[in-house]
Amino acid sequence: MRHLAFNRPTDFLRRRDFSQKMEATFDFIRAHATPLLRVMVVLVLPLALLTGIGSGLMQSQLFASFGTMARQARAGMPAGVLPEVFTSAGLWITMLSGLLLFAVLHLVMYGYVVLQADRTTDDPVTPGQVWEVVKARFLGMVGSFIGLGLLIILATAAVGGVLVMAGAILKSPWIIFPLILLLYVFMFYVTVTLSLYFIVWLRERRGFFGSIGRCFQLIKGKWWSTFGLLVIITLIMYVIMLLAIAGLSVVGLPFASLMKGETLEMGPLARVLLIVYTGLQTLIMLAFYPFIMIALSFQYFNLVERRDGEGTRLLVDSIGAPVVAAAPQGLRPDDEGEY
Repeated sequence: MRHLAFNRPTDFLRRRDFSQKMEATFDFIRAHATPLLRVMVVLVLPLALLTGIGSGLMQSQLFASFGTMARQARAGMPAGVLPEVFTSAGLWITMLSGLLLFAVLHLVMYGYVVLQADRTTDDPVTPGQVWEVVKARFLGMVGSFIGLGLLIILATAAVGGVLVMAGAILKSPWIIFPLILLLYVFMFYVTVTLSLYFIVWLRERRGFFGSIGRCFQLIKGKWWSTFGLLVIITLIMYVIMLLAIAGLSVVGLPFASLMKGETLEMGPLARVLLIVYTGLQTLIMLAFYPFIMIALSFQYFNLVERRDGEGTRLLVDSIGAPVVAAAPQGLRPDDEGEY
């Protein structure tokens, strides 16, 4: 069976049902595994390693702080309210590197997909081309992430305030629970809808509020299909990721007693192993999260084609255009060759 090469706009802009979107996700990974891995290693891996090492250091400091607090308690000395790790500069540095990793990962993955969807040659996207996207849109991505967080908090507070006022006016405790459930339904609906935000913002360049409006426009009538795709691809990746992380249990054995609270003392070797363990966990999550973003990308292209028919117009415009000569390829048992 011949698979799409995903090097033409019409390979992306197609109407697809659920199974076709899942198939396109894994076909895209298979077709672009090498160039995509090269881009990830060059642009994402250094920041991912920094974040993983920082998380490991934070956990080792946390265990050390708990050990100090336990010794102070046994000696009858007053202990601090919070471990020192929560007031250290390392915590904020780790949080900052995590935010930067989130922004760079989304820019790299969606940037690669968008650039590849606009190509008309067989040459894959290079790390340099993706880096240009990262440089041009990095501040906007960070601002979008912070803006979305604030907007969701404010919208949830506003809706929650209205529901509480309605419950107070009606003066019926039986009304409060359905209103709270309605608030959660609202948050859930908005979260699924805005899962398309980053690729809309990156590809269509509509600005912050314009991209939000476009998400609601595209998902109209297709919310359940988007939700179902998110659930299935997340479950698949989560199960595979759990199996991969389970393989790291050998690395975690030296400080298993720390996790159980049997001892709060950590030697230098245990600290190093904890940092390595946390770094490997970060890399494993980094390896599987892009599958979810690629699946959302194909849902986006599917919705764009259903609403705007971009792919159909491109096919119509290509009628009468000269045919690009196909490069000779080795035949496979299931391949009929080039015609």
